[in-house]
This record gives sequence, structure tokens and C-alpha cells, in this order.
Amino acid sequence: MTQITEKYITEATLKIDGLTEDSLEKLSEAHVLAQEAFVGYILSSAVEYENDALLDYLIYYFNIFSEAFALQGVKMNKIDEAMIDEFQEEYIQTLDEYMETDDEDLIGSLCNQPMMVSFLLHEITGEDETGEVMEEDLASHVFIVGVALIALMNRAIVRD
Repeated sequence: MTQITEKYITEATLKIDGLTEDSLEKLSEAHVLAQEAFVGYILSSAVEYENDALLDYLIYYFNIFSEAFALQGVKMNKIDEAMIDEFQEEYIQTLDEYMETDDEDLIGSLCNQPMMVSFLLHEITGEDETGEVMEEDLASHVFIVGVALIALMNRAIVRD
């Protein structure tokens, strides 16, 4: 099983954070066009939660993780509606069980990408560069959708 490493997540973050707005738009467009159905699924949650900030965070994390995959040389299959539908039942079941038990192993086994999950959790719970902590509702939404983002990306990894 291919694991995305902290090294590539860090490199991707530094790269994305260092891009000009135009360069970021081009990079983002390339990643989005490669996974349109998946991005639509992920971003629909921002509409569902009526949370514009969530939209920005989800695109940001999608770009970081997509870039980390690219930098590490990990290829992904296209995530289509069928794959999303197949995933949805297990995802909802796992989230429900997690909410009842707080068993982080459930999230770990669903995602199977410990460094990506660790990065996401750090982003949600840690302070940003201005010393601010993510607002609780936003953090909860980023976590819920971020888990789906990571788990589906993991499932899409091209196996050798």
C-alpha cells in the first residue's frame, strides 16, 4: 500500500503557499480537471453546509494532497460517481461509529493515509500563522469532508 509521506505533503504545501495567484489557479485547474466528479462531490459539502470558507479550505487541501501525490510520483485513477457511491455507505457508517466512540483507529483504517490525516488534524486543531485557531464548526466540517477526501484519494491510488 502506497503511503503519502510527510516529506511530500510538506513540499506540496510549501510549493502551493509560494505560488502566485495565477500559478496557483493553473495548478489547481490541472488537478481539478483530472478529478472533476470527485471535486464536485467534495465541494458539494460546502454548499450543503452553506459554508464558503469550507470551500476554500477543501480546494486548498485537495490541491496540497494532489500535488503531494504528483511530487511523490503516485498516480491516481479517476474517481467517478460509481466509486463515490460505493464509498458513501462505508464512510457514513464509519463516521457514525466514530462520533459515538471517538475511536481514531476507525478514521485511520478508512483513510489508510496516516500522514495525510495527521496533516489535516494539525491544520484543524493547530494555530495558523497569525495565531488563530479554526472556528469549531468549520473545523468539524473540514474534518468530516477531509476524511472523505483522503479516503477516496487513497482508494484511487494506482496499484502496481
